[in-house]
Amino acid sequence: MAKVDRPVVIGGGAAGIAACLTLEAAGKSPILLEGGDRLGGRLRTERMSDGTPVDVGFQVLLTAYPELQRWTDMAALEPVRFVPGARIHRAGQWSTLADPRRRPTLIPATLFSGIGTWSDRLRILRMVARVRRGPAEAVQTESGAGTTLEGLRDAGFSEGFIAGFLRPFFSGIFLNRDLAPPMAQFQYTLRMFASGDVVRPRGGVEALVHHWEGRMERTEVRLNHRVSALAGCRIELEDGQAIEADQIICTVPELLPYAAPVSWNGALNAVFEVEGRPFGMPIIGLLPEARTVTNFHYMADVQGEEGEGKLNATAVLSDGISVESALEAMASDLRM
Repeated sequence: MAKVDRPVVIGGGAAGIAACLTLEAAGKSPILLEGGDRLGGRLRTERMSDGTPVDVGFQVLLTAYPELQRWTDMAALEPVRFVPGARIHRAGQWSTLADPRRRPTLIPATLFSGIGTWSDRLRILRMVARVRRGPAEAVQTESGAGTTLEGLRDAGFSEGFIAGFLRPFFSGIFLNRDLAPPMAQFQYTLRMFASGDVVRPRGGVEALVHHWEGRMERTEVRLNHRVSALAGCRIELEDGQAIEADQIICTVPELLPYAAPVSWNGALNAVFEVEGRPFGMPIIGLLPEARTVTNFHYMADVQGEEGEGKLNATAVLSDGISVESALEAMASDLRM
């Protein structure tokens, strides 16, 4: 068993990379163990047969996240900024909801969208103002108990506004159609949306990983080092090797014996060929009446010419559904 006198970080996803950058800032030279052949975890970009970059799981970055601000030069990523809002298809018609503070040209479309009531609009503006006050951490600690859905109902939002906008929008973020995550998580996420931009790196989300890799100067990265067990100061690898270290940071929850079991919903991201006209601006599309699709965007609105004729859609998968069945259901939703 090899004994090391340096901090060891397990997991080369966003959390693991951030841990290494933090350790480097403290003068340390950590070892980063990653089970795969590259860093980034689910921050991954592949290329279609025609060369178009597509993120594995549509992902955007919220520039207000404190850790993102700490470690990232956003300008270096050449970010494409999304309109803070959504285009919503309901009952055969399209409506637009956007943050009136940052998209004043869309105020008329937002006011007369038909999504929710005038009271809903006032309530969401008041909630945004409230969650933006004070430290970001206070938003989570001061929120009451209960699920997001319960909290929204307690706050007085109408069922029409919840079903027509809040549920489809945030179910794509939480990967949970029931809005079951805690209200504190909803309010913190709302603060991040309201305080910064929603962006996608021009080259795909994996550009963020490469950007962070370029900032790591003292970290020893060991790829294809999958950890099978963690017991005290002992790290066991799948290939039979073992490492002993006094300082260990584990970012892989299933390796922690005291971690509470977590149930994750599945998600499917797919690109469809379309003939319809794009929205003409980078903005998320929502289908409140859809069975599977949580959100989509026209790739030409975000990626320009390379995205022409392509639509990127995400669906939350229910237990037991096959990929083939999910794709058929998604295609049906998108024909609405």
